[in-house]
Amino acid sequence: MILQLSLLLLGILLRAVTYHFGLTSVYNQKFEYVTPFTSFDNLVEAVHLMSHGTSPYGGSHFHLPPIYLWLFRWVDQDSYANWGLRIIFILIDLICCLLLFLIIKQTLGQQKNKMLNAKFERILPVAISSIYFLNPFTIASCLVYCMGNFTRLYILLSIYLALNANLVLSTFVLSLAAYTEVTPALLIIPIILLCIKQRSQLFKAKINQNKSQVKRTQEKQKEEKEEKEEKKQQKTKQHKNSNTFLQWFLGIFLFLFWWVLLLVLSQLMFNSKFSNFKININDPNFFQHFFSNNQYFTFLKHTYFFLLNITDLTPNIGLYWYLLTETFVVFRQFLVFTLQFINVIGLIPFTIRFRSYPLFLVAVITSSITILKAYPTLADFPFLFCILVMQPKLLEKTRYRAFFIRGFQVVIGLLSPFYKIWIQDGTGNANYLFGISLSFSFGEILVLMEMIRSAMIVITNEKDKKKEKNSLQYYISTKKKKSSQRKDK
Repeated sequence: MILQLSLLLLGILLRAVTYHFGLTSVYNQKFEYVTPFTSFDNLVEAVHLMSHGTSPYGGSHFHLPPIYLWLFRWVDQDSYANWGLRIIFILIDLICCLLLFLIIKQTLGQQKNKMLNAKFERILPVAISSIYFLNPFTIASCLVYCMGNFTRLYILLSIYLALNANLVLSTFVLSLAAYTEVTPALLIIPIILLCIKQRSQLFKAKINQNKSQVKRTQEKQKEEKEEKEEKKQQKTKQHKNSNTFLQWFLGIFLFLFWWVLLLVLSQLMFNSKFSNFKININDPNFFQHFFSNNQYFTFLKHTYFFLLNITDLTPNIGLYWYLLTETFVVFRQFLVFTLQFINVIGLIPFTIRFRSYPLFLVAVITSSITILKAYPTLADFPFLFCILVMQPKLLEKTRYRAFFIRGFQVVIGLLSPFYKIWIQDGTGNANYLFGISLSFSFGEILVLMEMIRSAMIVITNEKDKKKEKNSLQYYISTKKKKSSQRKDK
């Protein structure tokens, strides 16, 4: 507990010191941390336009949904030195660190791995959460007020609520993540699977407690009880199937309901501010006027369509900007569709293979989303690592750890020099930055593949152990039956 508190205080102190020395203006111009979607300058400009009565989506700079305009409507150019804004982003990182700690601690308590020492089980949640909180990339994203921190917070909070079998709140928080960016909507399937698994585990724990309390003393009524138990098992199976179907239906319905509700609220806010449309619920033709308005969901074009169509091709650490600048205009829409459809295609085989391991399925899908982002930042890299290492069993089976660590150090160190050689000095070209960003993304894909390989090894080992136990039980039961038959004879 003392170690955890000291690390949290150290992370808060580092952020306060960097704010005090005014490093925000230095890192605010770094392409590794600022993108057209996560830029705080674009939000300040949109708030300024909104205060003067003009639409913030009139230009091509602001791409966040309207609720963020309402939340940060007090922001201006002088608010960069405002400690209220700084405290908000420090608290976001602090909550993410605490959520990682709680998620890893809960998974360790459920797994009960005998291979891990007690000291290692205590240190592991603190180590992984501190890797995220004390990482220089997360500190830099906090310095530049990166709006991508909100999506990371929503994803971690939805995972934690799903581990506690809270389907309503987890779908609501996930709808907030999907409202900010479109791609986290793919996490609805593993989140529902995680909720179903946690509820079944809680139900089994209650049954085991009841069985331990009730002691059966009568041996004469075994046959009757066995018949009753078989009937009960059949009923419980039917009840479980109906419950799982209801949970699937309820989870998808709640997620879509929250998401549509947020979009409708955004539309009402946008209409009441930037159009002559007056909100009057008592009007009998309310829905007709609402949907026939000229300003009908125009913010979707500048938010979700912007992310899916990848209209802004400013250089970043991703891959899409270079590929789309080099392709012909005729093939652009086809390439954009294939690039955005990769996550949807990968969702199907991952869910089929890891449906009984929903927490790892969440980690795989979130990591694939972060790797294949249209506008990624370096702050996504520690988040990807911590998400993949939520299950400590996989750390034992991973290979090439030193190679990955040193390789990422070299690649990340060469990002800013290659950008300077191309943009500022003019002595290079776009291939310099694209080559190093390609190697960075390839390294992240290799890490994901290595974690999937280690997960497959762990799953096969668990299946082999279950087969051995079942064979031993069958052998012991047959022995007992033969001995009982001999006694009867």
